[in-house]
Amino acid sequence: MKKTQQGFTLIELMIVVAIIGILAAIAIPAYQDYTKRAKGSELLSIASGAKASVGEYIVTRGSMPTDQTEAGFEDQSTTIVDSMVWNGSAIVITGNATEVDGLVLELTPTINAAGAVEWDCAATAAQNLAPASCR
Repeated sequence: MKKTQQGFTLIELMIVVAIIGILAAIAIPAYQDYTKRAKGSELLSIASGAKASVGEYIVTRGSMPTDQTEAGFEDQSTTIVDSMVWNGSAIVITGNATEVDGLVLELTPTINAAGAVEWDCAATAAQNLAPASCR
């Protein structure tokens, strides 16, 4: 009676390990970039309260607030946000250097013909991590 081969050869196992290593070398940096971009998008949701305060001020008073206290919001710091301030014409959100590579978003309000406030978003640093609406 003849014995049949059982299991894998060493070369087959080495090929599988090499393939897994190549896939991991590609997937890990792509995943890290993906998570930073997701955190960059989160900056916009963190600023939603400030946008509402500034928008309400503009609609009720017909002018831009002079500072963020007058606008009705406070500087906010989280693990993702280093600062969120009103510079007299826009809300400037500075992201954390380690979490979102120092992404800076500038949200500028404008009043349209109907009297409603519209927001323009621009990224001034780390633009590759900015949400699509800010690029």
